[in-house]
Amino acid sequence: MNLLPQSIQTAIQSLSDLPGIGNRSAERLIFALLRNESGLDQKISESLKNLRKNIGECSLCHHFCEITNSEETQAPLCEICQRPSRDKKSICVIETPTDLIALERTLEFKGLFHVLHGVISPLQKVGPEDLRIAHLFKRLQNNTEIEEVILAMSGNIESDATALYITENLHKIFKGKITRLARGIPTGGDLDYLDTGTLSRALLDRRDY
Repeated sequence: MNLLPQSIQTAIQSLSDLPGIGNRSAERLIFALLRNESGLDQKISESLKNLRKNIGECSLCHHFCEITNSEETQAPLCEICQRPSRDKKSICVIETPTDLIALERTLEFKGLFHVLHGVISPLQKVGPEDLRIAHLFKRLQNNTEIEEVILAMSGNIESDATALYITENLHKIFKGKITRLARGIPTGGDLDYLDTGTLSRALLDRRDY
């Protein structure tokens, strides 16, 4: 017997499809929205609708950035890539935009970033062509200023395999230094879950790959 109307069940199922949100969490959120009379559901709906319309990828590092009407026919750049104060000699390669946020909070890295938007995962049918790896290689070939590539990957098997794939191919086109975060990163640990102290030390103590 279904104890909830179909519309509520559908809303709960939709939320529970998000990573980190189970069925019970989704259920509590939906009931909270139903009880709220301030129009919160409409504000959330409008915000989510605008995500696809207003957010795109930086044409250089592939971090998410705001797209204005004037940029629709141009190559948008994120705030970090636009800053003239960033060190143009180093690029930190990361898996997700949340990793970028975590590393920026350490205040230790002053260079540029490159977001892969995932890792190589045969089980999930994600290959190198599904990530922004080719864009990284092209970026390095077109920029002779870059002296160091830092592989800031999470501590799991798929991340290690991705780092190895990138390194093997980088050696063919890049003559600079290739480093990775120190092994203070715990096995299976995502960067955005680590405290800033651990991340800072991993950056400062990075090793040649």
